[in-house]
Order: sequence, then C-alpha cells, then structure tokens
Amino acid sequence: MSNLTRQPDELVPLTQAIVLSSMDVLDVGCGAGGLARRIAAKAGVASITAIDSDTSQITDNIDANPKDVRFAIGAAEALPLPSNSVDVVVMMKSLHHVPVKRMDEAFTELARVLRPCGYLYVCEPAYAGAFNEIMSLFHDEGPERAAALKAIDRAVTSGQFTITKRPDYLRPIEFLNLDDFRKRMMDLPWLKSRITPKIEKRVRSAWKMHAKTDGGASFTSRMLVFVMRKI
Repeated sequence: MSNLTRQPDELVPLTQAIVLSSMDVLDVGCGAGGLARRIAAKAGVASITAIDSDTSQITDNIDANPKDVRFAIGAAEALPLPSNSVDVVVMMKSLHHVPVKRMDEAFTELARVLRPCGYLYVCEPAYAGAFNEIMSLFHDEGPERAAALKAIDRAVTSGQFTITKRPDYLRPIEFLNLDDFRKRMMDLPWLKSRITPKIEKRVRSAWKMHAKTDGGASFTSRMLVFVMRKI
C-alpha cells in the first residue's frame, strides 16, 4: 500500500489513465457535478454529459444553465443516450450505488453507449482502512462494494470489456475535528443507518483513536481503479 501514489485530486489519475482531449465523455453518477465541470474546464474534451438519478441535484444543475456540461436525469442501468455516442464513460465512486441486481444491466448499458474500443473508467473505494472502519459504523457499504467488484469481473469474463490498466492510488482525507466529520459524513440523507446515541458514542470512541492533538484527523482511502475498454 505504501508504494501507491497519494493523490488528493481525483481528476489527475483519470487524465493520466485516459487521454480525454477531443473526446465525448459521460460522467455517470455525477452528484453535484463538480467533477464534470472540472473535466470540461481542464481536459479539453469535445463534450461532456453528466447524469445522476438524484433529480433535485440534476434539476439544480440544469436550472443553472451551464454552457460546458449537459446534465440529464438517468441511471447507469438506463442511460438516456443513443448507442455508440461517447468515447469515454467515467464512474467515479458510483458503481456501488447501482442496485446490486441491476449491475449487470448497467455494464450492458455502458457498453451500448460507448463507441467501439471506447474506455470505461471505474473508480471504487476499497473496503479497508481506518476511515472505512469508522464509516461502516453507520454506513456499511461492504455488500455493495463487493458486488461492484464481482460485476466488473463478470463484465470482463462475458467479453463486454477488457481491463487495460489498474492504476490504484491513495486518496488523503482530512477533517478539522469530529464536528467537521459529522457535518460532512454523518449528516447525509442517503445513510444506511439512523444516527442514534449508541452509534454516536461508537463513532466518538473510534475517532479518539485517530485524532491528533488539535482534534483533527487524517486518513487515506485506497481507490481501486479499473481502466476498461469495450471489446
């Protein structure tokens, strides 16, 4: 693990793995659209479309009337794009959010919208490390992340894709204090568990094991990267 590059900017390993210049790019599971906007601004793409199933976030982005990113409501298993219409698909920490029973459908859809020999960039957080241990106290994504890796294997063995690169990296994560962690990680609408006093106590205890003298904490999360190509 120590041999992996520390990379706080997720755009850097993406552009190192795939040349995005002059490409038509699709960002699947774009969330608030920050990565899509940065790709549009810095990667020299021909076009970028960003989709998410969260209608409120997509609506806000559409209402902002951006000139450089096309936002649309959609999901990996039902993409609102024509066949053979993009050169690169990016799934940045979003594959494990696809319903487990529909992950194979998602790969079929990804292959459909990609042009021949198009690239699929999948980045998934590893289910390991101190940060993951704390998160799993109230939001355990173990089953979903394991299912995502199995779905990648099936997409390869079925002949839809081939893996060309595996450039994993370490993403540093910094928190000013426990309150900062609560605000950024525990006050989210999609958490799997309700934050009860019992969970709060367990999180506080786990936090003390990693907190620095100023109350802050630093973590690293291993990012599993699969650069895949449509066959």
